[in-house]
Amino acid sequence: MRRFSILAILCLAASPAFAQDNAAQAAPAGPPPAQIAAVQTASSAFGTCIQTSVMGVPATVTPEAGATSVLAGCATQRQAVETAVQALIATLPEAQRPMAQEQLRTQLAGLPAQIAGGIQQMRGASAPAATPAPTSAH
Repeated sequence: MRRFSILAILCLAASPAFAQDNAAQAAPAGPPPAQIAAVQTASSAFGTCIQTSVMGVPATVTPEAGATSVLAGCATQRQAVETAVQALIATLPEAQRPMAQEQLRTQLAGLPAQIAGGIQQMRGASAPAATPAPTSAH
């Protein structure tokens, strides 16, 4: 099953929104390593929570309802990620902040569909393989 933490949030840290403009020579080279580490730590905890929670989604629940439940159960970890990313965004040059904020919103808005897809994928992988019907030998 795919990891949700890095897929959902750390793509944000590697995005062009966080890259420094080559023309701005006086600006620092990027976000402070401590801010990046905080995002990675929070994202890892969030991803672990999601993975653990996804495994507990009953088969009788739709993937979408399961995703909603998983996100509700991981709300504290999600908030920690949002806080860490917001702190990282605050270190960016003013001109880059709106793009980074929009990317954060987009990434977070896509989480329910990603998690539902992961639940569906997990269920498909755990479904028993169809056995071919026996053929008669004549």
